[in-house]
Amino acid sequence: MSGHSIIDADGQAAAEKQETFEGLRSRIRARFETLSPHLQRIARAALEQPNVFALSTIASIAGELEVQPSTLIRFAKEFGFAGFSDVQRIFRHRLIEGAADMREQVYEKQTTRPPADLGAILDGSISALAASLEDLRGSVSTHDLQQAVAMLNQAGHVYIAGLRRSRAIATYVAYGLTRSERHCSLLDFGGGMAAQQVANMAPGDLLVAIAFPPYSEPVVDVVVDAHLSGKQVLAITDSPQSPLARHAKLAFFVDNAATGQFRPISGAIALVQTLVAGLGHE
Repeated sequence: MSGHSIIDADGQAAAEKQETFEGLRSRIRARFETLSPHLQRIARAALEQPNVFALSTIASIAGELEVQPSTLIRFAKEFGFAGFSDVQRIFRHRLIEGAADMREQVYEKQTTRPPADLGAILDGSISALAASLEDLRGSVSTHDLQQAVAMLNQAGHVYIAGLRRSRAIATYVAYGLTRSERHCSLLDFGGGMAAQQVANMAPGDLLVAIAFPPYSEPVVDVVVDAHLSGKQVLAITDSPQSPLARHAKLAFFVDNAATGQFRPISGAIALVQTLVAGLGHE
């Protein structure tokens, strides 16, 4: 669909009326690889959480994605819209079209929903964790593990970056390295000192960065800073398209299956255990 290339007001209005959610979704998918990391974060959320885009304010969406509201406006203009509210109309129209069915489904669930089957939830959680571990077993090469252990072993100081669900993994990396009597530090994002810590990295230091979609902007920023200053980066992320992978000397891809609201971190934890144990044998 090429309607959004029309730049006069009447043509743009006509094009927006013609745009459908399916059409916009197809355009986002087709252009995803050409977008900047920040715009990719918004695009991924738009595809995975259309209801959030329809019902939330621009400020709350920006806060959830850890981007500036102006970045959402830039995303809208990237696809030919005048502003983000024009994009929201498409997502809201999708809800309006299915509003009656949605109301009936919500009412039915509220009145007939049985108590939560915690046993089934536990089984599902265990299955997701086990699947992540099996995927790790089949996808990680011994050569890459050896290279990662060598990078950790040769580093004068290891700095570790991770936020949101990756924070637990980052903390576990620091715990393992400290137990191995290695010099390491978690980057201080809360205190606003992370960028300065990276700027102070010595030539032989290493940055271990962990992030999954939506990639935390502060983590992406320190990875880019470290890369541009010639420091080595070891990344734990989800795919070769990750902004971490593009700037890392070595990247591991783990826990990349979509399994609901809470995605597993078991693959990353097992990977960290392997690297720390391997470091102890060096």
